Order: sequence, then structure tokens, then C-alpha cells
Amino acid sequence: MSDWLSQNKIKAAFYSLIITNILVWGFYFSQPDGDFRLKIYDVGQGDAIFIRTSRGYKILIDGGPGDRVLDYLGKDLPFYSKKIDLVVLTHPQADHLTGLIQVVKRYQVENLWVSQVTNTTRGYEAWRQAIKQSRVKVTTVHQGKKLQLADGTKITVLWPTSSVNSRDLNAYSIVLLISYGSFDAMLTGDADKKFQPYTSSSGHVEVFKVPHHGSKTAINEYFVKSISPEVSVISVGKKNNYGHPNENIINFLENIGSKVYRTDKNGTVEIVSDGKSWYTKTN
Repeated sequence: MSDWLSQNKIKAAFYSLIITNILVWGFYFSQPDGDFRLKIYDVGQGDAIFIRTSRGYKILIDGGPGDRVLDYLGKDLPFYSKKIDLVVLTHPQADHLTGLIQVVKRYQVENLWVSQVTNTTRGYEAWRQAIKQSRVKVTTVHQGKKLQLADGTKITVLWPTSSVNSRDLNAYSIVLLISYGSFDAMLTGDADKKFQPYTSSSGHVEVFKVPHHGSKTAINEYFVKSISPEVSVISVGKKNNYGHPNENIINFLENIGSKVYRTDKNGTVEIVSDGKSWYTKTN
């Protein structure tokens, strides 16, 4: 009997050591590495963008048309933390909204930014109820809203203006300029050429998330030339029924010297920056 107890104690100690190592190394590898990371998730015909800043602030912009975003977050967020510092719903259409319903239910969302427009769909009602139950702090944002994080990351709302009056939900889509050091990324939701330029002053950006999945009305060519993006990313589903992305849009972007990535062919697109240099990778 004593031998049996001794063997069980040894096994218990062994398994305890393994679990401890898993927890320690899991914690170590989930810590911020000092780089700014922006991921445009491959969620199909929709948008979902995750940002982890150099000091570990976590930001999610849109949630895609289904729950695939949860799988990505499960990999990108440490298992011991369910906190997301900021969630942004650019506008309440299903391909941007649906995945966020479960996000606000399963994660501790500290702040939520939304535009002023609502919707009448069942999905939007489910979203409204989820927000109510989560008791997240909700802020309606307009052009000019700014947030600066302690690590120097700056978030500026470029669109919509407070005076927008349209039946088109895309007219209210939140457009963000994310800046870290000399690196800038413009994230546009579905605010296409009808609403560009978003402000009277727009400078060069390194990364441009092409609006509305690269539809034929995605861009105002004069505006895009003015921001001269080095990388343009199109979030789009494989073999979608809308003809996205439009070949003319792709050709234009490539002709002005912008490297084009698309999630239906490249998968999730990640941009990593130290505030000075940056690089792009896909997976």
C-alpha cells in the first residue's frame, strides 16, 4: 500500500510540475513584446481587426459575419485574461456586427465605441441586449474624437461627422487613424468613395484598409493618391456573391505602388511595427 501511495505522490508531483510549467511559459509568451501589432483577421465576407499595442492594450474593431473571431481571440489573448480595452463597431451591419455579440458576452469589454446610427434587424436587437447585459461603457464617436494610450498609440476618429444625414448605413461607418511613432494605419469600415476624403487634411499612411471589401465604389482615386498607402488590405470572403474585390480597384492600387493583400487569398494579414520600421506577414 505504501508503495502505491508513493507512486501516486510522484505522479501527482510530476503532473503538477508540468501544469506549472505550462502556466509559467503561457504567461511568458503572452506578454507584450514591445511591438505594435495589427491583425486583419480572415473572417470571410466581413471585417474584424485586432490590435495589441506595445504595452499590451487590446483593441478589437468589428467582429465579422459569424463567430470565427472568437477562435482568433482565443489564440491572441492570454488564457488567464478576458479583458479587451476597446471594442469599436464601425456600423451596425451583420458582416461587421455579428461576431461582436458573443465577444461582449464572453469578454470583459472596458469601452465600446459606436456611431450614431442604429438598425432594425434581429441581429442588432441581439447586440443591443448583449450590450445592456454586459454594462459596458458605450460612447458615440464622431470626427475629431481622439484617444492617446500610455505607450504613445494614438487613435483618431476621421469619420463620420456629427451632421451626417443619410439612409445609407455606410455613411455612418467609423473611420480610424491609428498611429504609433511614425507608423500610421487608416481603418475605414465601409465608408467608401462617397465619403472621401474623410477630413480636409490627410497625410501619407503606411497601411490602408480598403473600404467595403474592395467594391467598385470603394475609393476616390484622388484621395487614395493623396495618402499613398504602402500596403492596402482588402477584407473579403472567398467566392462571395458581390464580385468583391473589384479588379479595377486592385489594379489602381498596384499602379500607384501599393502592395495589395486580400484575406480571401492571403489569410489573416498582420502588420508589426516598433514605431519606426514595420513589416507585413500573412498566415
